[in-house]
Amino acid sequence: MTLRPHGPPKQLPINLSTVDTSKGTWLIAVETIAETLAHGNLLLNVVLEQRIDDEHFRTRELGIKVRAVDARDADRSVLLLNRIRNWIETTEGDGFVDMVD
Repeated sequence: MTLRPHGPPKQLPINLSTVDTSKGTWLIAVETIAETLAHGNLLLNVVLEQRIDDEHFRTRELGIKVRAVDARDADRSVLLLNRIRNWIETTEGDGFVDMVD
């Protein structure tokens, strides 16, 4: 799979969104984006951050493979946020989610 760097993370609707989960509220920060040349999918590197108190935060890292059209469209990004919410609720630690297959 050939990758090429993509535009700034702040261009995606999910960047700096929050999701409420059974494990609390998490901030989603898109760190990097790469586009696959073969199928037009995006590979996102996301940091999930949860505030514990004024001085402490919990972080998790999530790699996501997603269709570019789904990641760039604000209406479709709701589905992406729901998948991230489900991943947070059903896993511990860092990981990877393939939202294309």
